[in-house]
Amino acid sequence: MKTTKFIIIAFLVSMIAACTNNAEKQIIANNDHLLLATLFQQKAAEKRALSYQAFNMAKLVLDNEMRRAGLTKKLAIVVDIDETILDNSPFEAKCIIENSDYPKYWNEWCELANARPLAGSVEFLNYAKSKGVDVFYITNRKIKIYDATIKNLHEKGFPFADKEHLLMRTDKSDKEPRRNIVKANHEIVLLMGDNLGDFLNIFDNKNIEERFSLTDSLRNEFGRKFIVLPNPMYGSWVNELIYNNFDLTKEEKIVKFKEQLIDF
Repeated sequence: MKTTKFIIIAFLVSMIAACTNNAEKQIIANNDHLLLATLFQQKAAEKRALSYQAFNMAKLVLDNEMRRAGLTKKLAIVVDIDETILDNSPFEAKCIIENSDYPKYWNEWCELANARPLAGSVEFLNYAKSKGVDVFYITNRKIKIYDATIKNLHEKGFPFADKEHLLMRTDKSDKEPRRNIVKANHEIVLLMGDNLGDFLNIFDNKNIEERFSLTDSLRNEFGRKFIVLPNPMYGSWVNELIYNNFDLTKEEKIVKFKEQLIDF
């Protein structure tokens, strides 16, 4: 009888251990969590509609600003590049297929200078130029891919694709000093980006709750001076999910992502 009980207990223990191991094996170290976000960028007509919507709204804002009296400086628009006017989803697709991570393949992708414009971006920025408004590109692409970036912008038909109007990252990711360069001789009437740090550096290095609170406090600026383009693939919002701990393994990151979910 004791032998039978021992066998049953041993069997139950082994089953529990097997279930535990199977649960642990559910977390696979790949980039499949990027699948829907990347496919949304590439295949969703809704994504294209959001892009048209953003640039249509930008045109309305610009037209309204140009009617203002008492302007003392030349007007300027500041735009981010990646996922604001250029689509880098093929790089994200490469990361999924190869199970690789930034910065691997990033420079190779940029050097191709073949990122496609987001819907409505080229038309709007050329409209701004036709109205005598300068366009400045403030990007956190590193300076070593400057030539490829200029080439990409120029060949896709963007205006002001030159050294004066392209302000790339040098030593810091904070864009405020570069925005101040533009402000010295221009009045910035509109900023467009996919990351809140593209508008103000008060959003940099803030946790999720702080970013929500700051966004709420600036609610009247969105759709007026700030226009956000959707980017579900990467950005500060993703970094905050893992508390900016970039040393985590992929398995650990996925665990952190799941911990942030709110269910019912």
